[in-house]
Order: sequence, then structure tokens, then C-alpha cells
Amino acid sequence: MIVTRVAFLSTLLIPQLSFANSAFNMRGGVTDISEDVYQLHMTIFLICCAIAVVVFGIMFWSIFHHRKSKGFKPAQFHESTKIEVLWTAIPFVILIAMAVPATKTLIAMEDNSKADITIKVTGSQWKWHYQYLSYNNEILDIDFYSVTSTPQAQINNQEEKTSTYLLEVDNPLVVPINKKVRFVITSDDVIHSWWVPDFAIKQDAVPGFINEAWARVNEVGIYRGQCAELCGKNHGFMPIVVDAMAENDFDNWLAQAKIAKQKEAQEALASQSTSFSKTDLMTQGEQVYVGHCSVCHQPTGTGLPGVFPALKGSAIATGDLNAHINIVLNGKSGTAMQSFSKQLSLKELAAVITYERNAWDNNTGDLVQPIQISNAMNPQESDAAQAAIKNVEAKEAIDEAVPVAADKTMQELPLSKLTKEQLMTSGEQDYLTFCAACHQPTGLGIPGAFPALKGSPLVKGAVSEHLNIVLKGKAGTAMQPFAEQLSAEQLAAIITYERNAWGNDTGDLVQPNDIEQAIKGER
Repeated sequence: MIVTRVAFLSTLLIPQLSFANSAFNMRGGVTDISEDVYQLHMTIFLICCAIAVVVFGIMFWSIFHHRKSKGFKPAQFHESTKIEVLWTAIPFVILIAMAVPATKTLIAMEDNSKADITIKVTGSQWKWHYQYLSYNNEILDIDFYSVTSTPQAQINNQEEKTSTYLLEVDNPLVVPINKKVRFVITSDDVIHSWWVPDFAIKQDAVPGFINEAWARVNEVGIYRGQCAELCGKNHGFMPIVVDAMAENDFDNWLAQAKIAKQKEAQEALASQSTSFSKTDLMTQGEQVYVGHCSVCHQPTGTGLPGVFPALKGSAIATGDLNAHINIVLNGKSGTAMQSFSKQLSLKELAAVITYERNAWDNNTGDLVQPIQISNAMNPQESDAAQAAIKNVEAKEAIDEAVPVAADKTMQELPLSKLTKEQLMTSGEQDYLTFCAACHQPTGLGIPGAFPALKGSPLVKGAVSEHLNIVLKGKAGTAMQPFAEQLSAEQLAAIITYERNAWGNDTGDLVQPNDIEQAIKGER
């Protein structure tokens, strides 16, 4: 009899074990955390199955063996202390047994410390913005937008859909395997949710707040996900694609990305002195419009009545040119119209505005050049971009002239006292290279994500507190320690710049010797 019952239970449980590898079950994933989550899921599932078998087994056995036709009479009682203790104690023990592994997994999921690479993920309607903040203690300034690349013809059912329909993007997020990747997640507009099932990550992106997650990918491959929060009309067109590479391949990709970033900045500067023909602007403008604008405003420029305004014959596209440039650059508050000033290059912005003003019989004849876009942007940001380019070119020239001896010579030279002009000039360049990605070139930060330095109590307060947070960072935030990343001259210049730029005007000058003394004091 016992053997028969064991065989019966096995027939119930064995199919469940094989079902675990099917497409209908939670996937095992490719990270240690995803494997822990999967094993926890299966453990709880089997416990639930065992409880169901025992409870229903006893119930059906009792019904069958104590039925009225066999002459059994029901017992007359209202309370049983023993039974009440049992059905309270047994579930309590089961819950504790479930809670222990679940708590361990939850604690591990929240441990973002000692990350090798930090990536900021920003959701916006309806794309993802990725910013690489640091990698192996090196500050990075690499960012790009990731937009769905599914052809419009497939979306409109004019072509056969591929296996990756609505799960493909133009620029995938690239990460190295066997490295701890920390994700800092926020949003520009509404609540999104960054969800990659293979990583066991599903974290809300909330405007004004920073949420965190992490992953250490164990296998090379392409992993897909999507926004898991109803974020608006095109919620279904917001996929996530992560390309996990071997470390050497990732290093090569990163080197190429840095070169591309420098080239992009140089091209942006060069484009300001170039006048493009109408043919060039219209050709590129159409490409940009189809890729970034047509989902809302439609390829024909007619929009979606009551949802997205038409551009064909509209007051914006045929009216004041400056107003048109302004809304494309800065977006429109309270609507789905985003700011494209940081998403597109100067030439792309000039081209798409030119296209909108001359397509669909608008025929205004207006040609917008990159210099007009640059002038319309914040002058401080425009100057900052040029300074950053000059800084990169200057560093490259120095590296080529004195590739090895320079570092040794600088280490042997005594720390000298620098003038305010020297500190501010060098500080601005280093700030744009190492700090502006978070705190912005204007020092205004990103509200709710990265604090402003302009007028902040930290920057205008005690020099020692300012110096301390730059050297040591701040636990629990994206502010990292820079003591071992930058030289004493660079640190002194950046702090001096922050305390005297954007109207802060504290008058404080921090010298390299001050940095050295502070570092030695910590040791």
C-alpha cells in the first residue's frame, strides 16, 4: 500500500520537474541571482504541490472511508485544541522554511556594492537612454539611446514578422560577462519598468527617483526584455536588448565607443561651420524623421487626431522658425513631445526641422543649419562642448608627444601653487570630462537623480566637506571616490572650479598641496 502511494505521488511530481524546463515555466536565466530565483521558485512550487497532495489526499480518503453508506456517523464537536495547535504550528514551520532561502535571495538581490561597472538607465517615452558612468574605477562619458528597430512595415502587417518582432533595437546595451554590473535606473517622464527576465531584473524607473539593480552575466549572448509598466500609447514599442560579451571583446567595444564619442564631438563642432544643401538636409531629415518622429506624427505628417498633432500644414511647421526649433530642442511639458537636444546631433536636428518645414507641401523654403541649432541651445552647454573637444585634443597631443616620460616627470616635480586662472581653466576642462555627465555642464544636475552644484550648500559651505566627498565619495549614491582616479592637480582644479563657477563665487582656491595633505590625513 505504501509503495502504491509513493508511486502515485511520483506520477504527480515527476511531470512537474520536467515541466520546469518548458517554455511555460520561469526561465533559469544566465546570472547567479536568476538561478537562485529559479531554484527558489521551484522549491516553493514543489512545497505547494506536496501540501496539495497531502491535504487533498487526506480529504478524499476521509470522504471515501467515512461515508454515510458505510454506517459512519459524524462526530459532534465544536472545538479541538490539538487540531487547532497542529493546523497553526505546521503552516508556521512551513512558512519559516520558505522564508529562509527567500530572505537570502532578496538580500543578495539588493547588494549593489563592489560593482565593476555602473550604468545609468533612463526610461523615456518610448526609448531607453544608457549612460556608462564608470568601469574598473575609470570614469566614463559614453551614452546612447536605444530605440526599437522593428520595421514599420512589420508593425503595419505589411511584411512577415520575424522571431524578434518588437524585441530588437538599433543600439543594444553592451556589458561584459563575469563582471558585476550595477544599474542605476530612473525616468525622464512617466513610470517605466526595466525588465530582463534572463537577469531576474524587473526594476521600476520612476521620475525623480533612483532605483538600483545588478547582474553578473555568466554566458555570452543576446538577452531581450521590455518595459513592463504601462507607460503610454507606445508601451509595446520599448524593447530592451543586452549584448553580453567576453571581457576582451567588451574592452575593444569600449575603446571603439570612446573613439566614436570623440569623433561625434569633433563632427558636431565641424558641422557648425558648414552649410549643407537642401538636398542633403532633406535626405537626412527624412531618415531622422522616420526613425524618431513618424511613430507619433505618422510618415505622412498627419499625426493621430486627438492624440498626436499633425505636422502637415501645422502652425508650428509652417510658422515661426525659432518656435519650431525650440519645441524640437526642449520638448513640450505635459505632452509626449520630448526634448531631442541630447538625442540627436546638431546636423540631425537641423535636417529633421528642415524636412518638417518642407515636406508634405509645407514648402516654407526654410533651411536650418547646424550653427542655428547650436546658437539656440544653452550657450554654456555649447561652450562646454567645445571646451571638452579641445581638452580631448590637447590630451591626445600630449600623449603622443611624451607617452611615457611625462608621467614620471610629473611625479618627480614638486606640487606648485597655481593661480586662480590656471585652476579655473584646468578645472572646467576636467569637470566636463569627469563630472558633467551626472551634474551637467551648467552645474544644475538632474533633479531627483544627481544633485545640483550650482548654489548647493556643499559647494558653498566648508571647503573640507567638499574636498572630503570628492576624495571619498558618498556611500549609497552614484558619487564615487576620486582620490585614486585623478591627480592632485586635477582634484584641486575641479574643486576650485565648482566653488567659483555658475555664480557660486566663494573665492576659495584649493591647491594640489591641500589635496595631498587631505589624502595623507586619511592614511
